[in-house]
Amino acid sequence: MMRLWSAIIGLCICCLASVANAQDPKIDITSEQDEVTVGQPYMLRVKVLVPTFMPKPPVFPTFEVPGLIVRLPERSTSPVSERIEGETWAGVQRTYRIYPMQAGVTEIPEQQLSIVYKDTQTNEDVPLSVAVPATPITATVPEGASALDPLILANGLNIEQTWQGGEEELSVGDAVVRSLEISISGTSALFIPPLLESTASEELPAPSAKDTETQAESAAAFAPYPEDARVTESMERGVMSGARTETVSYIAQSGGTAVFPDITLQWYNLESEEIEEITLTGLTVTVAQPPQERTPIDRQTVILWVLIFVLTVVVVWVAYRFVYPFARPRLQRLQERYDASAFAAHRLAEKKAAAQDLNGLFVALKQRSARGIAPGEDLEAAITALGRAKYRDGAEQGASSQQWQIIRSKLRKERRTLIFRHHTSTATKLPPLNPFI
Repeated sequence: MMRLWSAIIGLCICCLASVANAQDPKIDITSEQDEVTVGQPYMLRVKVLVPTFMPKPPVFPTFEVPGLIVRLPERSTSPVSERIEGETWAGVQRTYRIYPMQAGVTEIPEQQLSIVYKDTQTNEDVPLSVAVPATPITATVPEGASALDPLILANGLNIEQTWQGGEEELSVGDAVVRSLEISISGTSALFIPPLLESTASEELPAPSAKDTETQAESAAAFAPYPEDARVTESMERGVMSGARTETVSYIAQSGGTAVFPDITLQWYNLESEEIEEITLTGLTVTVAQPPQERTPIDRQTVILWVLIFVLTVVVVWVAYRFVYPFARPRLQRLQERYDASAFAAHRLAEKKAAAQDLNGLFVALKQRSARGIAPGEDLEAAITALGRAKYRDGAEQGASSQQWQIIRSKLRKERRTLIFRHHTSTATKLPPLNPFI
């Protein structure tokens, strides 16, 4: 259905002068259809007519907005003439091919059209700027293609895949190059999505430590280096076509095997009105494990370690030969003082309690009492309860173990007091030792 924007003439008249007349320029905007399929051309024509002529070419609006691809086909701008009220008017007509990239209504906002024409009476140049009203474009998707993602509607689609490298075993640093040559007809190549982008951005699995022993079980790591995609378009007899070229180089980083995945693309054939599928086969490559590099022996490092060893032996010998004989009497006296302390007896009592040796516990506590530390009332009560339960009441093993836990808890509680007393008596009451005696 033709859409005629005859009301634009009134707008032109309002912008030219305060008093309208039949000699004002005339601007018509027409379209060939009410709606269009996504990716197919929406034909929009803008015609400008003046009663004389235009010394300068008009400045047409671009109509470019997000979601639309605007193209000017060959000979999109051409001169026109028309008989108006018995006179021949001259002008220019421009045809736009607008391709919606998504379904729904996309509105082209109001834009300006500028012209310069000769006045019929004064023969002077008259500049004129006319506001072209907003133009809505409705795009639809065929029912059978509504589930496609990405949405590709075309008359034909073909993909040529080539591999370079990978047929034979690679070495670390070698490259595998994957290239795609995608051609499309019946729409713009801008509808073709990046096909190698996902495989280039994903990190191929690196070999794990446990798999590096056998190449067959390890996974080679590859670093992707994609090239910028090249997109071309062409127009032949009003039909849009184009091509997209993608290339990614994968550099081997480690030995093992790697699988480059298959690529599947679905598209809707406008001629057969069916969904077609293209599958690009992946590739499995093997990378040889690099030889293990042995770090060369550094002579200076060897000399340094030998000197450290010799110096350590000398220091130990000097300490044993000259220092130890003077320090041994002092160490022995310190050990004797510790063995004669209440703290040592208390530690012995804790060991006997851990071994559940009641007789040994009595002996250790007796030694501790002889050295000035008598058991507390809580500890005596726990020991008495244990003896009664064990020898008088004939308690079971579980009850005895519970009593032993109580005794050990009481001993740990008394240990804090003994530690303080032990350090205080050692620091203040004992005379200093002479290591040379």
